[in-house]
Amino acid sequence: MKDFLSSLFSTAGLFLLVILAARLTFIQQIGLELSPDEAYYWDWSRHLDWGYFSKPPMVAWIIHIFTKNLGINEYAVRVPAALLSTLYLALIYYLGQKLFDRKVGLWAALAAVSSPLASIYSFVMTIDPPLLFFWALSLYLGWKAAQSRRLLDFFFLGLSVGCGLLTKQTMLAFLAMYILWLFLEPSLRPLLRKKQLYIFLCTILIVIFPNLIWNIRHGWITFKHTQEHFKEQGIFILGPLKFLLEQAGVITPVTFFLMIFIFFIFLSREKLRLNKQLNYLFIMSAIPLFLVVPLSVLRKINANWPYPFYSSGYILLSALILYGNWPNKLGLFLKRLFFLGVCLGMIIALLIYQIPRTPNIFPVAIQKLLYKFSGWKDLSTNVQKYRKSQELIITSRRDYAAELAFYLPDHPQTYTYWQGRIRSQYDLWDGLPEKIGQNALLILKKQKEAQKLKNCFDELQFLELWEKEIFNKKRKVFIYKGRHLRQCSHLGSPEGKY
Repeated sequence: MKDFLSSLFSTAGLFLLVILAARLTFIQQIGLELSPDEAYYWDWSRHLDWGYFSKPPMVAWIIHIFTKNLGINEYAVRVPAALLSTLYLALIYYLGQKLFDRKVGLWAALAAVSSPLASIYSFVMTIDPPLLFFWALSLYLGWKAAQSRRLLDFFFLGLSVGCGLLTKQTMLAFLAMYILWLFLEPSLRPLLRKKQLYIFLCTILIVIFPNLIWNIRHGWITFKHTQEHFKEQGIFILGPLKFLLEQAGVITPVTFFLMIFIFFIFLSREKLRLNKQLNYLFIMSAIPLFLVVPLSVLRKINANWPYPFYSSGYILLSALILYGNWPNKLGLFLKRLFFLGVCLGMIIALLIYQIPRTPNIFPVAIQKLLYKFSGWKDLSTNVQKYRKSQELIITSRRDYAAELAFYLPDHPQTYTYWQGRIRSQYDLWDGLPEKIGQNALLILKKQKEAQKLKNCFDELQFLELWEKEIFNKKRKVFIYKGRHLRQCSHLGSPEGKY
């Protein structure tokens, strides 16, 4: 810890401090409304638990800590995104320094900060900023543990990986690749039979055990939701091409081209493959990335899913570009191209930060990216004018439920009606049967949904069709008032319906 902190008393540390200050200032000034996912995770943070419908609990715990101390506001929800994404950069820099030198660490951090996706993760609080932090921390601890072979280091590695698994299921890829590295590295292979490995695995199991118990009690709902992402959806012939193009957009085309080039150079040169540091970085980045390519033939891959794999890739790229045994002209060309990729990424990052400030100067297609961050305050203000007696808020969609819970003045518990299967955390919380006899406001996407709920009230009254043009895209919401909630097929506990 002292070594990590002392490494930040440098030019790189000052650079990271400036980035953090800029990010916090940006979050405070832009006034950007929460996206549905951010509001959804905030609502989780009001109901602390060991698990939730679609994700493990870490994101809720983190948001809870900050909103408890900074209040319920957009800034408090997003501060951890700025902090964790900056700590992620610090860990990339530190690992690059430990494996090679400060120059490699600095350029790896520069490549990471110039990624367009990293810019978004610096001010949008989802599960990804904490995942990236735990991934980078595990990369460092994994290297340290393998070199020291101390039980305590493997224990700390287990804590980090366990916390990563409590953040997002993608952390399983880290565990698989780390064990693969131990197996492929002859000098480390004996660790697979030593107590260090068992300490590592047992620590992970202890950390995630409460989440496993929660899933058992809830019919393995999180695992079932994750499994749905990997069900065969057909054959996508152009899937790999689409995936590669999206990845080029995620870290800029120049940086992506250089990274793929470096991966193939590593494979083609035996001397590089014998380097323990380079081998570690390659296995933790290139192999999982390459494994996703054939998967993209069978299902659609979200562009952000493989992003943690680039963490070690940035360091590998920086080390080989700066210190690879290149012919003079090629080496100079690659360094200039690397510099160009970082500069291009920085320009794109600045443009991303500018979009919320002055959306009107961008094309309509770019403006529409802000659609999900806009209009929720206006909707809540409009709903509040009908909510004179603190009526229940019932809706058909989790985004409506989450945004109204956040932006209505009293932050009420909101509800979604039962639609035959568990679709979100709101179905797990349920609670409507306990509200029989109360009045409610229904916030619906489609008018025909009101017909379904007609039998759930003594009287159902249409109040308003609320419409708002948001960046050339219209949001329509039907508002109804239901008098005296009564038992019907759209209420009831989801128990037994997993």
